[in-house]
Amino acid sequence: MIEIRNVRKVYPQMKRPAVSELFLEVGKGEICVFVGPSGCGKTTTLKMINRIIEPTSGDIFVNGSNVMEQDPDELRKHIGYVIQKTGLFPHYTVYENIAVVPRLLNWPEEKIAERVDELLQLVDLDPEENRNKYPKNLSGGQSQRVGVARAMAVDPPVMLMDEPFGAVDPITRTQLQNEFLRLQKKVQKTICFVTHDIDEAIKMGDRIAIMYDGQLVQYDTPENILFAPANEFVEQFVGSDRSLKVLNLLRVTNVLSRKIKRASRTTGLEELKAFFSTPEKNRILIEDEQGEIIGYVAKEDILTASSSSGWNRLIKIFPTHLKESATLKEAMSDMLQHNIGALPVMDRNDRYQGLVSFNDIRAYIGEAYEEYEQRDDENEVV
Repeated sequence: MIEIRNVRKVYPQMKRPAVSELFLEVGKGEICVFVGPSGCGKTTTLKMINRIIEPTSGDIFVNGSNVMEQDPDELRKHIGYVIQKTGLFPHYTVYENIAVVPRLLNWPEEKIAERVDELLQLVDLDPEENRNKYPKNLSGGQSQRVGVARAMAVDPPVMLMDEPFGAVDPITRTQLQNEFLRLQKKVQKTICFVTHDIDEAIKMGDRIAIMYDGQLVQYDTPENILFAPANEFVEQFVGSDRSLKVLNLLRVTNVLSRKIKRASRTTGLEELKAFFSTPEKNRILIEDEQGEIIGYVAKEDILTASSSSGWNRLIKIFPTHLKESATLKEAMSDMLQHNIGALPVMDRNDRYQGLVSFNDIRAYIGEAYEEYEQRDDENEVV
């Protein structure tokens, strides 16, 4: 969908190129995140795609067409663009802001009105409440949603996003990130996304382009960047806590244990002990009278229990649960916060899907690192 071929940008006042011999491809429906220290060339690269900045040399293709052979104004009408502080026109209503590009393309007003309402619903803003508001009446999160809606107004296949969530508070930022990823599953746009935050890059990107001094240092999946950084700069940029960052990349569904036996409060102690006679069994889920999972009992507790009626006191009650979309980092955070070794996972309708345990997460990450190290060893031999 997007091809950057040998692109170079030189400013006379700079000792080195702002961007140097950049080759890069972004597949259809992918999110490519540009990340790196200040002055690395990430924003310059983004702006060259829609020719806000003109390349010194090289070619950029969007959907097979060379952007250098197109009228810049026409080009920008078909590429969505979202910036850090939304760039909403303060004297325009929400409706008028979203309608800007459709009106430039001479859409009928009836079609524009229908599209504005559709987009507001898509970004979780009630059209009746928000279409006639001015930007000053919106919260930071609402403004950012309107900015995304405006960028999607004419359904462009490509969107450019320059630190779109950087100007909001951390809680709102996390919410916007999650909502945007949910939205992307529906709309499947091809997106180039600039951030200075490696954690955001890992969370948002299908592929990450790490840049330094105008050069592309590593272009890879988040997994490969975390498990196998290309060089010392990437390793340092990702951070010494990259093992923890891996947790923010993976979902609880990666380690979900679905085949865990259930028992009720009235189950006999001897029956529980018989279940735990199998070496690999280490816990059993306990459900209430309505069949809802309330907690679990551990093998070591049951095998040492002596009272047939008192084992109920050994039940570890689940203080919370996880959604299927939760990351392993969120899972471990909840476990540590509540001092519990496992949590149930529920679907959107709050139906039990399985159990995630601290030990399962630890084992999964350890195996993943071993796999990558083995792969590196094999490559060195070859």
